[in-house]
Amino acid sequence: MKQMGLFKNKIADEKTNIYPDLITEINNCKSEDLEAILQKIESELEKKGKKDKLLLSAKTMVTSKIALKNSSK
Repeated sequence: MKQMGLFKNKIADEKTNIYPDLITEINNCKSEDLEAILQKIESELEKKGKKDKLLLSAKTMVTSKIALKNSSK
């Protein structure tokens, strides 16, 4: 299965591919759940290593949403 956009050349491994669910979760979560998702991502990064580009992108998405939420206060 090929992915589109930023990761269009990556082949998704169905056994280990948590990313589509994670990206959907980030896009559909409530603002109060962002911190929990960020902790989940950071935990996965610790397990898989700091070089997982997909997890780093997900982390960037979440931290951007947190910053946007905090800037409106």
